[in-house]
Amino acid sequence: MIKISRRWNRFWTGMALGVALPALVFTAFYLVMYSGMPVNKYFGYLFFNRTLPKLIGLCVLPNLLVFYFFLNREYWRATRGVIAATLLCTLGIVAIKIFI
Repeated sequence: MIKISRRWNRFWTGMALGVALPALVFTAFYLVMYSGMPVNKYFGYLFFNRTLPKLIGLCVLPNLLVFYFFLNREYWRATRGVIAATLLCTLGIVAIKIFI
């Protein structure tokens, strides 16, 4: 049991999952809702309608599941990584709102 918790209880594990999960959700949303549209037109559509920050915010929500999973197992370092990844996404949303 100790080897498993050492392997998963790392800051970079939480950070990687916290960044990869929103990216996967974003990709799944594109494939389910707009798969007929080319990717560059899809991003143009998101920028033009100013919905990109909202969509990124929705894609970050599944991080809560990973956060609570690590929290319940008392993987404190991995939990910090998920929080850091969520804050990184939040900074990205703020940057998009300011510069676009």
